[in-house]
Amino acid sequence: MTGELNRLLVIGAGAPLGLEIARIAAARGARVTAAYRTARPGVEDAIAAAGARPARLDLGDQGALAALLKDADGAILTPILTASVLAAGLLAPNQRAVFFSSNNVAIDPQAEVYARLLECERKVQAAAPRSVILRPTMIYGYPGDGNLSRLMAAMRRRPAMPMPGGGAALQQPVYYKDLARAALDALEKAEMAGAVRAVAGPDRAPKRGLYKAVAAAAGVSPWLIPLPTAPLARLAGALERMGLRLPLSAAQLRRAGLDKTPRGADPIITETPLREALGRLVEDGAIKDRNP
Repeated sequence: MTGELNRLLVIGAGAPLGLEIARIAAARGARVTAAYRTARPGVEDAIAAAGARPARLDLGDQGALAALLKDADGAILTPILTASVLAAGLLAPNQRAVFFSSNNVAIDPQAEVYARLLECERKVQAAAPRSVILRPTMIYGYPGDGNLSRLMAAMRRRPAMPMPGGGAALQQPVYYKDLARAALDALEKAEMAGAVRAVAGPDRAPKRGLYKAVAAAAGVSPWLIPLPTAPLARLAGALERMGLRLPLSAAQLRRAGLDKTPRGADPIITETPLREALGRLVEDGAIKDRNP
């Protein structure tokens, strides 16, 4: 890290992305305080092994958050912006910070969740205009990532796999370790101050191609079943109005047919190829509990 950023605060280090940011920053020579919210066995040991100092923090505790920020030259806040936005008002005028939003803000700005995110982006820009806002595409690459790790595990259990959206929409997921490096690079570069950037991986593929790549990495060949999203979204909307909670919401089904490639000017395109990252995911144990 540069001399201006010798002391770094990483918030969200109890999760893989934040922990990886802390690890890379410590390896670059920074003195890292790595904050986590939920006490779990091994979390402080993992942070210490990454070369950082652990600190338990609830973002709702503004006093504790302000104290940690005061002791840092810069901060990276990995919790989604709707949770981390309050930190913007606690930053010193020249203090650098990176916040995380979503590429879907530009894809589906009318959806309630992304309208809230967009409003939070505006609040950060007003309160901390030198901060960087990153909008990653689908994040993947660690066991339990909720995206491709989840899909991989499901493919091991099922001979057939539904594919909402028909399989033609383009996808460009980003490997979490690349995203960690991109966040640190954005913090270090003075010319990035005030920027809003999408972050994506190097490989762009239709959803069917992405599913096939995940299946190949898992060593399976499920039957991929394209599902039209329009009627499913209408049905899901009706069920939601009846008070039912569904695995996929009507809004998620509507987005299933949309391209998920990076939007906006000057996107950050990372380096690790999809096939390589999926191979690492298997090695890291994403499907270690698979049936024989």
